[in-house]
Amino acid sequence: MENIWQMVFVAWLVVFIIMTKLWYLGKKIHNYAIVDVGWAFSLVAITFVYYFLGEGFIARKSIIMFMVFFWGFRLSSYLAVRVLSHGEDARYTEFRKDYGDAVDRKFYTNIFQFQGLLDIILSIPFLIICTNPDINIHPLEYIGLALFIIAVIGESAADFQLSQFKANPNNKGKTCSVGLWNYSRHPNYFFEWLIWVSYFIVALPSPNGYYAIIPAILMFIFLTKFTGIPMTEANALKTRGEEYRQYQRTTSAFVPWFKKKG
Repeated sequence: MENIWQMVFVAWLVVFIIMTKLWYLGKKIHNYAIVDVGWAFSLVAITFVYYFLGEGFIARKSIIMFMVFFWGFRLSSYLAVRVLSHGEDARYTEFRKDYGDAVDRKFYTNIFQFQGLLDIILSIPFLIICTNPDINIHPLEYIGLALFIIAVIGESAADFQLSQFKANPNNKGKTCSVGLWNYSRHPNYFFEWLIWVSYFIVALPSPNGYYAIIPAILMFIFLTKFTGIPMTEANALKTRGEEYRQYQRTTSAFVPWFKKKG
């Protein structure tokens, strides 16, 4: 148990440094949306710590390391391009207004370091997996890996379809409803959540694996109730009005499903 807390402390220290450096960079370029890149990158860094310090079975550790590294590299690269090419996200622009004269300090504590601490909580499945010494790989671990691959393909497809839609000047100010976006208003969020479900499934056969459900639940709440869908849709209603309301009436918010009659 003592070794586990040491691993968590080292992981937090690494994330603290990463988020501090990214906060300084965000301050310099006047774009605090860079924290989104740090959120994904920090989870990869945490998993590296658990991989090298954990005494779990090497094959099991390698499975989760592959999953998190592939997810984190893809997502952080995608977010980095978006952040640097499109400027600061509307969410963070609103935070700037709310924080007033204390904007830099509050971004450091309330956004960057808070997300760093959140990453430690979200890394529970990775810690559980990397400390499991059992040399037998459970079928659930393979099922989780298969779900992960499906979810990454789905999220990548949704991101690609959205970027292609936005790249067409004729679509400026319009709502993307092509491909997966025809069946869900937020297919990228849905598949992102499935990725966290896959981490839970891989961790489930390990001792105390049921605790790995916590990040999946948190991600569902964040995506559907707080930072994900509510903020995105509030901004869409401001900029696209009735067109987006019609999209809301006919299209599932989260789980891809058939169109409803508007």
